[in-house]
Formats: sequence, structure tokens, C-alpha cells
Amino acid sequence: GAAHAQSSKASVTLAMVLEPPGMDPTIAPAAAIGEIVHYNVLEGLTKINVDGSVTPLLAESWTMEPDGRSYTFKLRKGVKYHDGEPFDAADVKFSFERAKDDKSTNKAKKAVFDNIARIDTPDPTTVILTLNNADGNFLFRLGENTAVILDAKSAAGAATKPIGTGPYRFDDWKKGSSVTLAKWDGYRDAKAVKIQRVTFRFINDPAARVAALLAGDIDGVPRLDAPQAVKQLQADKRFVVSIGSTAGKGIMTINNKKKPFDDVRVRRALMHAIDRKAFIDGVLEGLGKPIGSHFAPTDAGYVDLTGLYPYDPEKAKALLKEAGVTAPLNVTLTLPPPQYARK
Repeated sequence: GAAHAQSSKASVTLAMVLEPPGMDPTIAPAAAIGEIVHYNVLEGLTKINVDGSVTPLLAESWTMEPDGRSYTFKLRKGVKYHDGEPFDAADVKFSFERAKDDKSTNKAKKAVFDNIARIDTPDPTTVILTLNNADGNFLFRLGENTAVILDAKSAAGAATKPIGTGPYRFDDWKKGSSVTLAKWDGYRDAKAVKIQRVTFRFINDPAARVAALLAGDIDGVPRLDAPQAVKQLQADKRFVVSIGSTAGKGIMTINNKKKPFDDVRVRRALMHAIDRKAFIDGVLEGLGKPIGSHFAPTDAGYVDLTGLYPYDPEKAKALLKEAGVTAPLNVTLTLPPPQYARK
């Protein structure tokens, strides 16, 4: 849900769930990093749109060889970083080789960058990426925040002061409170950027974020995660509430090496013991969909597997008995920090 920010406003304040551990999405897996800097401060070769389509960003075009193992990117000309350094093919080569390096902590390294066999830069505006294996999602992956392009001169300091090619430059980080971005006048399409200043405030508690919206202290919440407040905000004419789809998933992961979960019958019993609809109705006010896998419906490879382990408490009990496990089974469930996860 997002509050309606008037187009005449020069500055906007958004409330975020978590404070990021740093500002460089290529070295840490926290989604909170990309929520602030991706497409705003830092850019990649491609852009992923709301509908999942992929369009050019720092690359203005590309061609793919018929075998799907070689991509030739033509880069935008005249693009500069916020510190005045020019963007060219050498930056792409540096960024991807940095991601491939053994010391890299880039979360997508194994899935994407290790698959790049060779990087050729025949001229400053051309990059040829040759893959070990064809990857139908390669262009999509290059639009994720882990594939942003950094300049070799400023990459080392990106965690505290990211310098990119995006429409906004990093301005200020008040630890524990907020991050502020300012419009960069040197951006290639600066006239299209209407908002001069954006402040991301960190408000961990969902109720506090809703209270801040109602009080007018913030202009919007990109991820409301307070489904109980949706109807209240929809009824308030000051707000526009958008309900969309997301690749976000609630997953209960199991340590398969730890007894009794080393027995597949116990894992199956756990699956049969969960009433997914009751969970979604109770926690998310019905604003969710059972998926039965690690894929979300927005993913190209999604298959509806919810019928594989339907809610069946009696089947769960029978499987536990078959596995020789005495009920009640007491286990530890460890939760992430956001309130929605705790609920």
C-alpha cells in the first residue's frame, strides 16, 4: 500500500521495513539494500519491469547467438557516474570479474557469474559475454541488484557511499534512522526525474508505519506488511492502496540432517499438518496464495504443487507413527526479524 504523493512535492519520505547492513548489493544478500539503491543509485545492464519483462538499461541493446551461450551488448554512450567518471565496457568487465572472484560474497555468484566463461570488450561500448551453459534467465538475472555495474575506482567504498549511474546520488545515512537520496542533475534523463529528494525511514513495526502514514509523517510504504490495515487505508481518501503480486514467499525450511527430520516421513507429516488457507487468512487477511514450492506464481518456472501434500492431520499422525515418532513433537522454529515473519 502506498500513500498518494502529490506530483508537486519536491521531496518524499518512504517507510522501509528493515535497515540495510550496507549500500552495496553485490557483497551482501539482504533485500533491504536493493530496495534503496537499485535503479535509484546503482544500475545494471538490464531492467526488470513490474510485469517481469526485461528491457535495456545501461545496455541499449543486445544480440544472442543461436546456441544461447553468447551475448553481445551495446552500451549507452555518454553515461557518467555520480563522481564524473565515464561508464564503459571496462566497468562491466571489472564488475563481473569481481563477482566471479573466489573472494566474492555476491549471493548470485554461483548461479550467474560462475557461468560466464569469458568477457570480451572489443571497444568501450561493446561487451561480449560467453557462457559455459545456456541460461534462459540470463538477461533477467542481469537486471537483479546483484548485477549492478560499479566503477573500479569507487567500488571498494560502495558499502558506505555507493557511486552509480542512476537518477539519484547517495546523500546521507543516519544509522538506525534513515537514508536520503538526492536527484542527480547529471543523469542522462534528468528532466524526467520530478522528485528532488527521497528519504527512506526505517520503521520496523507495521503498526508504527501505519500510524506514521495516518499522521502524515511519511508519504508512502512500498511494502505495507500490515494487511489488517488495508481496509482502513482504502477507506481513507488521502491514500491510494495498490494490491499487486510479488515474488516474496513465506517458506518454512527444514534441517533435513537433524533428527527426526532426517526421516522423509516426518517431513511429509509436517507438510500434511499445515492448513495453508487458515494460515493465509489468519496472518495475511487472505492476501496470499498457497504455492507448495519454492517458486512464486510470478516465476517463469512456477508449477502449482499445493495438491502434493494437502492438509490432512490424520495422515500426518499416521506418518509420525510409522516413523516411530511420539507426538507431541517439540521442535524449535527460528524466525527472521520482521514483524510479519513473527506473526
